[in-house]
This record gives sequence, structure tokens and C-alpha cells, in this order.
Amino acid sequence: MNFKKYALNTRSRIKATHFLVVFLLLINIVFFTQTALSAIVQLALVIVLIMHSKDEKTLKEEFESLEKRLREDSAIFDRNIIVSETDLNGIITYVNQKFCDVSGYSKEELIGKSHRVLRDPEASDDTFKQLWLSITAGNTFHAVLKNIGKSGAAYWVDSSISPIMVNSKIIGYKSIRFDITAQVLTKKALELNINETVGLLKEQSSRFEFAINSSRDGFWDYDLSKKEFYLSSGWKSRLGFKQNEGQTYLEYLSLIPDEYRFEHDRAMHEVIEERPNEFDFVHFRIKYPIVTKDGEKMLIEDVGDAFFDEQRELTRITGFHRDVTEQARQAKMIESQNRIAAMGEMIGNIAHQWRQPIGAINNALNDLEFDIELEDLTHVEAAKFLQTSSKIKEYTAHLSKTIDDFRKISSDEKVKSNFLVANVIDDAYKIVATEYGKHKIDFSLSSVGECTCEFMGYERELLQVVINILNNAKDVLIEKEIKNPSVIVGLSRDDKHVHVSVHDNAGGIPDSIVEKIFDPYFTTKHESVGTGIGLYMSKKIIMDDFQGNLSVENVDGGAKFLISIPRPKKV
Repeated sequence: MNFKKYALNTRSRIKATHFLVVFLLLINIVFFTQTALSAIVQLALVIVLIMHSKDEKTLKEEFESLEKRLREDSAIFDRNIIVSETDLNGIITYVNQKFCDVSGYSKEELIGKSHRVLRDPEASDDTFKQLWLSITAGNTFHAVLKNIGKSGAAYWVDSSISPIMVNSKIIGYKSIRFDITAQVLTKKALELNINETVGLLKEQSSRFEFAINSSRDGFWDYDLSKKEFYLSSGWKSRLGFKQNEGQTYLEYLSLIPDEYRFEHDRAMHEVIEERPNEFDFVHFRIKYPIVTKDGEKMLIEDVGDAFFDEQRELTRITGFHRDVTEQARQAKMIESQNRIAAMGEMIGNIAHQWRQPIGAINNALNDLEFDIELEDLTHVEAAKFLQTSSKIKEYTAHLSKTIDDFRKISSDEKVKSNFLVANVIDDAYKIVATEYGKHKIDFSLSSVGECTCEFMGYERELLQVVINILNNAKDVLIEKEIKNPSVIVGLSRDDKHVHVSVHDNAGGIPDSIVEKIFDPYFTTKHESVGTGIGLYMSKKIIMDDFQGNLSVENVDGGAKFLISIPRPKKV
């Protein structure tokens, strides 16, 4: 409001009222003197004069109050708002005291100077081009500008620049500014702090990710409410996922083989059913196998927490995946070694118990042979008896030797000797020939090239391996009731190795178990028939005693076991 204009108008109204009163008094004197009407008119005039006298006093007080407020408001305005005016060329024509206080310049130093004296040298020219285009077109330009004060220090102002109009013509420009330096600096400090915090978090996250990747562990998180699943990047790679794969929980679960999915789901169901009464989460630890996208088999241990809402509904599962394949293998190996050691002790006890009856059998045979010499038997009868006796001695000797060999497998009491692989195969077949003949299993030997190279090694151990494989072939042929059963033993060599193969026609080993066939105590036979230790021990003998390899594959309608041992180096 224009208070001065309001006061002047009010004073004019009072003067007009006074003129009216004087006019009425003159009329009263001329026309109504000494009448009742005259008295009434005079009384009314007195009342009007009194009322207007009071209004003038009140108005004067109000005017003084308004004038005081105007001065106070003007002072407040001058203390807080930066004001300047320029001509059409941007030359400063007026500044208030606040402008001088903020900029550090005096009025004398500013008036007559261009506003460029305050411009930040790093400011964009585009901003000021836009400023002039706007105000010269008669519009108000608003922007946050950085200025440089007399001391060289920067300060920031929230500026509104408008044209000064007289008779629709621009005669200059007025700028209203607010000092927002404190806010800008606070914002910059906050941004710096935020950036430092974000950088620190990123650094800590990187360290966390590095630690996880280095430990071969993986972090995972499944938010059921948002259906969001997260796998740490290093663990994704470990599982064979590309970075755009493994985005859902179902994708991860697909790595669990079908035969183990039920056990995994049952274990997780038990976790969920353990809904907390006092706490909002349940800690869990489960193990299960997976097959990575690259085909690698792993044993996984899940260690984590399941979180529940107020209605005890599952909302989130998070934790660590740990690759415990090696730990499990080592634990299994230790267990196997312990069992083998126990078996060795048992065999030792059996051998001790067997030696006496075996010795008694040999003694009885010797007595019989002596008696035969005294008896009057025909030459043919005596020869036949002696032949049978010789076979019994051979079998008992082999039985005794076999017991010793089993004992030596679990000990260091092994003796190397010179032998030919071909002779080992012959000896092995002689031992199984009776059973092969009984079940009409056709046996043949296929030898490729000269395989007469002599080995210095553990002959009895190799013999035991071949016998074990031949017996396994026999058992599976009998179990499956194969018509025209056959076993072909192949013997060949190359520049570095001698190869012995045992190939049956029993239909092969199921793919689901073919890689488990050499695991300790794994067997497809009834527990009364097989222990599951034979093939494991066979592979261990070939690897440890011969630095070779024992493998199996399904070919031509059957299983083919292949023994490969390095040829002896020529001296």
C-alpha cells in the first residue's frame, strides 16, 4: 500500500468537510436565525465538527503508525534484500546498503560501473545471453548466480532481474537478490559428505565382494515381497552364470539335480515351519549338491536367516553359499581311510584265524599222499589223486597269498618284482576260469602288437585289480541274465603307456551312477554280495602304485574298464 498517498487523500476529505460545515452555518445565519430549526441545525453542526475532529486525530495517529511501519519495513527490506538498478547498458545507477555489505564494495565504487565487476570469470556466457534476451524483451529473469566480491571471495545470490517501465518503455533494469551463500555452501558440504560416504560404501562393498570371491563363498538375497533375487557377481561366475543370468530364485534352484530337489525343498520347508515366537527370523544351515552351468559338480552349504513379518509370514531369505566340495571329499577320504584301516585290521584277524585250518589242510594232504604211496593203488588212480591234491594245494596257497595281499594294501609291506602284464592277465583268468565256465561266459584276449615289455612293480596288486574287474563283469552278466555273455580283455601299448581293457556285453552302467562307480563304498550290488570297496581300491592301486589311471565308459552295449600304466623307462 502507498501510505503517503492514502494520508494525503484523507486530509483532503477533512478539508472538504470543514468547508461544508462553514457553508451550512452561513445558511443557518441567513435563513434560520432565532428558530427551532436553527437550533437543531446548529446542534448537528457541532456534532459533525466534534466527530470530524476526533477522526482527524485518529487518522493522524494511524498515519504516524503506518509511517513508522513503513520505515521499519523499509529498514528490514534494506537489511535483507540486495537491490540494484542499472541503465539500459547495465551500468549501475543505484545500490542499497545490503548490496555493499555483501559485495564488499562501497556505493561510490559501484555506481557508474558495469555489473560485470561482480561476475564470476568461470561463469557460462550462455547464462548472461539468456538474461539479456529475457529482460530486453520485457520479461523477468530468474537464476542463482555466483558473484565475486571485492575480497575475491565467492558468494551466491538468488536473483530476479526485471525491466523498469515508464509509459510502456524500458528505461533501465532493477535487480532483487537474496544472499544464499550459506545454503549453497551447506549443500556443497552435504554433497561432498554424501559423495565421500558413497565412495566409502563402494570401497567397503568392493572389499566385501573381494573377500567373498576370494573365499569362494557367495552372498545371496531373496526378497519375497518384491520377488527380487540377488547373487554376488563373483558367485554368479563361479556357478557359470553370465551377468545377465541368475536373476531369479528359480534359475538358481534349476542347478540342483532333480533327485536332490525334494530333499532341498523339504529342508527349506522345515526352516519355514520353524516360525519364531519371540524373534522375527530363523537361522538355518543346509547342504545339497548342485551342477553348475559349466557342468561342474559342487556340494553347497547354505548358511543364512529366514525373516518373517508380524503375521509370521516369510518375507526374506538371505545368507551365504559355501563350496564345501573339497571339505566333504577330504572328510569322506578320511572316513574311507579309517574304514580301510579297520578292514585291514579285520583281514589281519581273519588271516590269523585262517592260517591254522589252511595249514591243517596242507598237512592232511601230505599225509594222504604218504598213505597213497603205501597203498596198493593203480598208477592211474594214484596219478589222478596226486593231481587233485596238487590243485588243492595250489588253491590253498593262492588263498593264503590273497589274504597277505589284502593286508599289504593297507600297509607299506609291498615288494616290487619284475613281471609281464600278459602273464598277469593269464594268472587272473586262471583264477576266475572255473566260475566263467560254470556260467558259460565266453572269455577272449585281444592283444595288439608286441606287449612283452617288462615291468618292475607290484605284480600282486595289479593281479588283484584285474581279478576284481573280471569278477565284477561276471557278476553283472549273471545278474542281468545276459544271453551269450562275453568278456573281452584287450592288451595294447603306445609310446608311453600299456593299456589293459576289460569289456563286457551287459548293457553298460547307468549314466546317473557312472561317475560314482569308483567312490568308496558305492555299489549296485546287494550288501550281502558287494562292499563297494573293490573298484575304489583298484583305482587307488593303479594311481598310487603305478602312477596310472583306471577309468570306465559305456561302449558297444557294455561297460569297458581301461587300465593305463606308464611304460618303464629304458635304461
